[in-house]
Amino acid sequence: MSKARGIWVFLTLALVLTTVGTSFADTRSVPSADRLPPEHWAYDAMLNLAADNLISGLPARLFAGDRLFNRLEMAEIVASAVDNALGRKLSASQVALITKLIEEFRPEIAFQNALVLEKWSNREESGSPNSMVLTGYVRGIAEDDSGDADSLLLIPYRVSALVNFSEDMLGACMFSEREDKFFLQRRNDPQPGKIMIKGYGEDFTWEIGRDYFWWGPCYASSLILSDNSAGFWNAAGSKEFSFGPFFGRVKISQFASAFEDEGQMLYLFGRRYERTLSHGWNIGISETAKTGKMPNPLILVLPFYLYQHLFHEVDEEFNTLYSIDFLYAARPSYQIYGELLIDDITSPRIFGGGFERPRKTGWTLGVYLPRMLSKNKLSTFRAEYVYIDRLTYGATREDYPLLAYIHNTEVIGHAIGPNSKALYLRWERSLAEKLSVICEYVDRHEVEAQNPRRNNERAVSFLFTYDISPDKSIGVRLAPYTTRMPDGSRSSGTIYQIRATAAF
Repeated sequence: MSKARGIWVFLTLALVLTTVGTSFADTRSVPSADRLPPEHWAYDAMLNLAADNLISGLPARLFAGDRLFNRLEMAEIVASAVDNALGRKLSASQVALITKLIEEFRPEIAFQNALVLEKWSNREESGSPNSMVLTGYVRGIAEDDSGDADSLLLIPYRVSALVNFSEDMLGACMFSEREDKFFLQRRNDPQPGKIMIKGYGEDFTWEIGRDYFWWGPCYASSLILSDNSAGFWNAAGSKEFSFGPFFGRVKISQFASAFEDEGQMLYLFGRRYERTLSHGWNIGISETAKTGKMPNPLILVLPFYLYQHLFHEVDEEFNTLYSIDFLYAARPSYQIYGELLIDDITSPRIFGGGFERPRKTGWTLGVYLPRMLSKNKLSTFRAEYVYIDRLTYGATREDYPLLAYIHNTEVIGHAIGPNSKALYLRWERSLAEKLSVICEYVDRHEVEAQNPRRNNERAVSFLFTYDISPDKSIGVRLAPYTTRMPDGSRSSGTIYQIRATAAF
């Protein structure tokens, strides 16, 4: 069997084993608090619906990267779109988009307002069983950097095709050039950003293709699995299980991926457990494993740490990470969330104290105020702090550097990488009916200055935007910044931008 065929047989087997199972309920009911990556197909659908003025108070530019949403927030927007759509004559593509959004966020909608599902199921009109929607945006940016007198014209774009194969199956293909977002980074991935097929069942979903993943509620970046690196060719699935009255219902998601890096075939696996507790608590436990050897199918059912120690032949080429995250949102006025990553941590010695090896962990703590100053006007505030140890994401063994938690030179986890700490602040405010401002602040430093991995950076951004119509906007951005180099020298300047966005 050829290497390529073996990879696809393996991924197909992973998909089948992931999605086959039984549970004790008829419908999905475990909501997730995970933040959606910018590449999620729901943003494409929302771009189209917002451009058609089906989403009250939210212009299309917000779904082009100006704001990001978690699954609970997106479910509220879908519910709003349903209320607006029921009083209008819809096209077949609009019906198809809303139907697929309801399928995607059914657990979150049912958790917040199950009446929305009933409203949509009782509508009179129906969409075409198979249709395609072309959606996306083009953003022109005229930029001048006073720090190095560099002026250029940037054209971030995104073009997506959403294919409604049937009531239970969606296809998506996306090409994009992403604008730098949080940590002064710009990426240009020459491959398709996304090309995948996704299916929905009563209490499970499955997906196969090239896609990005994001696990956890953190906004700026996830510690264990984020879209910082390029997308993965993978097979993925999620299913809900009932573990009795004590543990309740748990949503289990996992994926299997294979890719080539520096001539070496590598395999990446991930598994996540999510549960909703009472009083607004959402918790998640995630594990990932990167290995240089083709594992046996038991890796799909055994905890990765247990699998590594049961099959000693894989131990030399196996790297496992774990994380636990939470979101507390008992009241609509605030949310508190956090994540703890454990790459490698050694128990302290009984005598003598200290650790046998350096600690390799990271943590994030954040707070979000969705109604900071006014109930009538949009006014949100978010503060997020992250700390990552020096050796986190590094290879388990120095003689096998490909086991480092990277994909195509980029960290699979948090965008700031190891040996870093950062504070991220974001404030968004409506100044008038069509005028708004977004203020962002980033302050990033290395943890151990004697062995820096990257420069220290501090930046402030003020983005003023005027929405000409739901699908068109213009804006001005001012971003003063300061960078301290490893040799101690400093550079500073201000980025000036004129921005124009058109969605379709």
